[in-house]
Amino acid sequence: MAIALIKNHGQNAGSKRVDSTDKKTGLRRLLTIFSVAGSILLAGCYSAPKNKASELPLETPNSWSSGLGAGEFQPQNWTKDFNDPMLVKIIEEALAHNYNLKAAESRLASQIAGSRFAGSAIWPTLNVNANQNRNRRNNASGINQTPTAETFGITGRFNWEIDIWGRVRNGYRGDLADIQSAEADYNAIRLSIAARTAQSWYSAIEAKQQYELALRTTEALESSAVIVEENFKRGIARALEVRLIRANVASNRSTLETRLRTRDSSVRQLETLLGRYPGNELEVAANLPEISGPVPAGLPSEMLLRRPDVISAERTMAGNEQRKFETSKARIPSLNLNLSRGTSARDIENVFEFMDFRVWSQQLSISQTIFQGGRLRANYRRAKANYEQSVSNYSNAVLTAFREVENALNNQSSYERDYELQKYAAEESIAAEELAWEEYGRGLSDITTALDAVRRSITAQRALIQVSNQRVQSRIDLYLALGGGFDFETETEN
Repeated sequence: MAIALIKNHGQNAGSKRVDSTDKKTGLRRLLTIFSVAGSILLAGCYSAPKNKASELPLETPNSWSSGLGAGEFQPQNWTKDFNDPMLVKIIEEALAHNYNLKAAESRLASQIAGSRFAGSAIWPTLNVNANQNRNRRNNASGINQTPTAETFGITGRFNWEIDIWGRVRNGYRGDLADIQSAEADYNAIRLSIAARTAQSWYSAIEAKQQYELALRTTEALESSAVIVEENFKRGIARALEVRLIRANVASNRSTLETRLRTRDSSVRQLETLLGRYPGNELEVAANLPEISGPVPAGLPSEMLLRRPDVISAERTMAGNEQRKFETSKARIPSLNLNLSRGTSARDIENVFEFMDFRVWSQQLSISQTIFQGGRLRANYRRAKANYEQSVSNYSNAVLTAFREVENALNNQSSYERDYELQKYAAEESIAAEELAWEEYGRGLSDITTALDAVRRSITAQRALIQVSNQRVQSRIDLYLALGGGFDFETETEN
């Protein structure tokens, strides 16, 4: 059903008269319409919906249960905790050249453009059209024809849905929330790439250290094998000792090849993250960083306002709520304003005579949908279900974030204890290996004891290198879970 208030006035192209009464009446009506529309526009705050996370039934604890996160968390410059200038450089390089991040930038730009395209419905549309019409008609017999008629015209059309009920505003605010969600997704990818780059950097260092340990072990066993071979030739060593040492040398050479493949693969993976060709040419640092002390984790409520994936989930929820309101109001009558102004003349030089050759129309219409087979009701139910789903998704994202922080905090203390134990075990195993070879050289023990000491020493040193890297990786996981960002400036000495 449509109720339309339409008033059309035409003026002959050749006439020079202007009806001043109609002109003033139309102008007053137009000013009144624009005043009402302007007040409605100013009354509706065209801003993104507010954060309503505090109104959800999800409880936020006052502190972390592990008790290790006391103190204010400083999300920026978390790389300073590792005291590694090279880490800052490679993260900067990754953020500048990583192709996954570049793709995420393009996706963000596309999402922003798409949301703004959909949100353009809140603004009026203005079109300008210039035309030339030529026509000639036949009479009924088709013999006589009328002279050719030619007209020229310029027309401007203004269309606007006056948003009295706020339906268009709800859609626009939902689009703004979608943009914020897309920006948070981009920030999450950016933080993830920075963290993955840091973890790959230290994994490459661990792989290098494991390779160098295997190389030192192989060289030491080869030197010991030479001594055992010489002792066997002099009749001091037995054939069993020779075969055992040869087997250990071959086994460690195999381990060395494995460590070499792992080292090269880890470097190539890091080079790919940096946007470089994976040519295994990146120079890796020799040592893992020394980190000390727990990280002040701040308050759980602060993390919800900082962590990008939680922000994205909350903004998605806010946008879906606005669309629920939008589809609900779609069943209310809509008010539309259509204005047309222009000229129509037989001579092209008169086209710009906007007063003498003007043509115009204005239309204010109210429309109400009566029957569409349940489409509007179904659309509202779908929007409502999407909102309820986003509420659950947000709650799950918050619980997941809490779990990751609690695990990371707990792992910090656990890896700290593990590191000290492995460090002690490695020191004792190295000392035991030296003592075993000394006793073997003096004839106080056999080769089996010495090789067993070597195996224990290698295992302990490998475990120490591994747990050292795991401790660093866990610290990065904690910063990632807390939503730590980065606003670092490369220092001069770097």
